[in-house]
Amino acid sequence: MSEKVKVAWGITGAGDYLRESLDAMRDLTRDFGVEVTVLLSTNGELVVKWYDLWDDLNASFDKVRSEKGPNLPFLAGPLQLGHYAFLFVSPATGNTVAKIAYGIADSLVTNCVAQTVKGGTPVFVYPVDQVAGSQETEGPRGERITISTRQIDLDNVEKLKAMPGVEVLGHPGQISSVVKDTLFSEVS
Repeated sequence: MSEKVKVAWGITGAGDYLRESLDAMRDLTRDFGVEVTVLLSTNGELVVKWYDLWDDLNASFDKVRSEKGPNLPFLAGPLQLGHYAFLFVSPATGNTVAKIAYGIADSLVTNCVAQTVKGGTPVFVYPVDQVAGSQETEGPRGERITISTRQIDLDNVEKLKAMPGVEVLGHPGQISSVVKDTLFSEVS
């Protein structure tokens, strides 16, 4: 690996597992020297700020890009052309998962997923709404919140799992394994 591996990371408006996603992406830079470009949806930026992670995000990554429209900043093209090894979307809201599952590409993150899949670059998505029933999560001030997953969100995750070019992650902690397994399998 003479050239630095580039990874794109999409953040949508979910707070659930946002801190764990940030930790996982930081691990990539520390453990593998990966260059991460962060793609924030409009609500992703809002939630990152709401969880007081804005300064931490910007201190951890040199390239943090906020949505100006579905193509701005222009990243879908480089993703489609294979300039990035992977696109991770973590955490992904139920809304983002539904849009991806039904081919709607009207935001920066959903458009990047669509174009990345078209170009054959692997896409990995961690949907926050993928377990039936109620789960406890952390709110922006560390408080515990109980949320219930809707059946339609579960159905959309199943649709996403069936999409060629997209793999659903069960936890943001799997991100490092994906990169490690892919990087080491290419060397073998």
